[in-house]
Amino acid sequence: MTRWRLTKSMVAASVVCALTGSTAWAQQATPAEELEALKRMMKDVISQNEELQRRIRELEAAMAKQEQATKDAAREAAKEAAKALTQEAPKEPAKAAATAPAPEPAKAKKGPLDKLQLGGAIEVEAGKRRDFAGVRTSDFTLTTAEFDFEADIVTWGKAELSLQWISCPTPCADAAADKITVNEALITFGKPEKFPLYLKAGRGVVPFGISTGTTVAAKLEETLTITGPLTVEIFETKEDHVLLGAKAYGFRAGAYVYDGSTNQQGGGGKRLEHYGFTAGYAVQTDTVSFDIGADLIDSVFDTDGLTSAFPTLQNRGKRGYISGIAAHAKLGLWGFSLVGEYDTAYDEARVFFGPASSRRTFHVQPQAWQVEAGYTTEMFGIRPYGAFSYSETVDLLGTFPKRRLLGTVGSYLSDNIRVAAEYGNEQDYSKTLRGTGRDSDTYTLRLTYEW
Repeated sequence: MTRWRLTKSMVAASVVCALTGSTAWAQQATPAEELEALKRMMKDVISQNEELQRRIRELEAAMAKQEQATKDAAREAAKEAAKALTQEAPKEPAKAAATAPAPEPAKAKKGPLDKLQLGGAIEVEAGKRRDFAGVRTSDFTLTTAEFDFEADIVTWGKAELSLQWISCPTPCADAAADKITVNEALITFGKPEKFPLYLKAGRGVVPFGISTGTTVAAKLEETLTITGPLTVEIFETKEDHVLLGAKAYGFRAGAYVYDGSTNQQGGGGKRLEHYGFTAGYAVQTDTVSFDIGADLIDSVFDTDGLTSAFPTLQNRGKRGYISGIAAHAKLGLWGFSLVGEYDTAYDEARVFFGPASSRRTFHVQPQAWQVEAGYTTEMFGIRPYGAFSYSETVDLLGTFPKRRLLGTVGSYLSDNIRVAAEYGNEQDYSKTLRGTGRDSDTYTLRLTYEW
């Protein structure tokens, strides 16, 4: 394009010159002579233009040859460099492999990161309360801080450890009194998904009744309410224990021994003599889940709630232990959930309250039952839910509420974050049964982050 512009410019300049010269010539020559002169001048201009075009083509051809030569030189240099690198590589890999020492037998690595799972949870909540005495309080507190480990290093066993922060009792003026304690520590031998029998040993919740577990992850799986039902608060039992269990085709069964706090030896030494049994069946599909179970524990006053409620019943002497029986059923269908549970002592126990001069004697058979209904759905990328829970107790003599009513709404903002608001109302035992006869209200807002 540049070449044609140059040619056109030269032609135009030549024509202008010719016309200018022809005007001066016309004053001195005849028209015929003038025409001949113009023809000769046009031929000269065209000849000059052709010469210029030829020279431009020659220059372009020379530049193209120079560019091609540069590219060829670069390719040759690259080939030489690759050849030099190839020549520097080892020439006898087979011989080196043949002289290498034989590999040693494979050994299990200790704690590889790809088989060590880390988890934990933090929970904060704001609450407003009115207790049975009519005292009103409100606060914002850190309620849970835990760190969980699970090691699955060998194919036939795993270990679980949960550490939990425990705040100093209220009122507490010294935050340094907070402490970290072992919440759960369990070793499991066996893989129930491959072989039905397994052995579990350590500290954790034994299978008696429905348990929300002692870790936040377990609680989120078991219940939608913020506060647990009275059945869990009274009959959940965390002990050092050994359990032999079996799972196959949805069925499960187990027997365990545990290191309880009730003692039948009087002034003698404590013995490992407590035990329990559990059995159940569960099935789960994409749309429906179902679980039923029954449990037995040989000393119901070893449960966490009854141990603190009736400390005088921990030393049974020769009266023998009172067993506990529990049964539960859980159903899930299309986002709806329904839970029912009943826990009870098998027989009555005699308990004393007050000083010797005015001592009152009661015959108690602790019992509790609960029902919870909930619904969970998914919309706009979150999972909102609502739940209603009602639980009631018998023969707890003011150590626990007579009944508890809970209404909860919340949402899983993601798989790790849960926010919920709850209203709770509790009714105390009557005054004749060592209660106040009053009720209490609680409003709670909780934020949970689990990883």
